[in-house]
Amino acid sequence: MKIQVKEVTKVYKGQTVLENVSITVEEGQCVGLIGHNGSGKSLLLKVICGFIKADEGSVTVGKQTIIHGTNYIKEAGVIIEQADFIPYLSGLENLQLLANIQKKIPLTEVEYYLEKVGLGQTGKKKYKHYSLGMKQRLRIAQSIMEDPQVLILDEPFNGLDKEGVADILKLLIEAKSAGKTMIVTSHDQGHIDQLADKIYELESGVVL
Repeated sequence: MKIQVKEVTKVYKGQTVLENVSITVEEGQCVGLIGHNGSGKSLLLKVICGFIKADEGSVTVGKQTIIHGTNYIKEAGVIIEQADFIPYLSGLENLQLLANIQKKIPLTEVEYYLEKVGLGQTGKKKYKHYSLGMKQRLRIAQSIMEDPQVLILDEPFNGLDKEGVADILKLLIEAKSAGKTMIVTSHDQGHIDQLADKIYELESGVVL
């Protein structure tokens, strides 16, 4: 599924936070977005998903035109905001709850994705006892467990130790090999270099 962002501009409280941004992600391609905190990476992803309205420009995903408030991105696994998992449920129970709400994913598949993100041994631990890295792994499991065609991942390596980064890189490389269309942001270009076919750098809301 191709993603096309054309001349997107966003103004917030009189300040231009995204200016004439255009990026293209071909079907099956992984594009990396790099830039310092506050450069506009997360904001751009929110516009792409339809969570925030652009003042100018357009976003299309496949044949779908993204329109804030009426037409959000479909068939996508998304990590942008901190996920609202239920603290007193286990990681497994949280994913089961979401699976039952969405596509009725069987328990064996939920367990499979927990294993894929390295939580196979700790899936029954209550979420409130999860470390930052474990919480991040659970968010990634949530984003991929419906086998979406598109992945929009904002800083997926945040909070992960060296082993966690390696695990998630391997998982995302596998997703790319399976033909997923992906946008991944990071402030660490080293991670993006191992994954992306093409890299855009944002600075103060402008593509360099």
